[in-house]
Amino acid sequence: MKLFKFLLPLLLVASCSAFSLDALFSSEDKAEELPAEESAVEELDEEVDQEEESDDEEEEEDELESLEEEEDEDEEEDEEETIEAVALEEEDEEEEEEEEDEELSALEEDEEDEEEDELDEEEEVESVALESEDELEEEEEDEELSALEEDEEDEEEEDEEEFDLE
Repeated sequence: MKLFKFLLPLLLVASCSAFSLDALFSSEDKAEELPAEESAVEELDEEVDQEEESDDEEEEEDELESLEEEEDEDEEEDEEETIEAVALEEEDEEEEEEEEDEELSALEEDEEDEEEDELDEEEEVESVALESEDELEEEEEDEELSALEEDEEDEEEEDEEEFDLE
């Protein structure tokens, strides 16, 4: 039974895949194999580390490139926005100039109309004055004519009276 208690754990350990009896009994061979296995493991670790580093570097490069692309896109968008803003400002300035020109032309037309109205009023006043002068002259002429006619009539009557007296 004592032997069984000793062998049972040994059998359990021996049945495990990580344990071999050769490794238990050959300690000299193991010392030589360990550095080779360790160096192989170290080489694998180094390769894995290098791959990870290269992957990390590639990821960083990709991130940098994407950031640079985003910055370029942002700069292009900013340039486009400034170009659009400048174009809109120019359009606004042109519209304002056109409105000012229209206002000026409307004011000039109003001034011309006012000047024409003033000239028309002056002409009317002059024509009324001339008409009134003409009427006064006509009245004076009519009065003179009527006075002359009366004088002539008076003379004719006097002449007739003289003829009648004779």
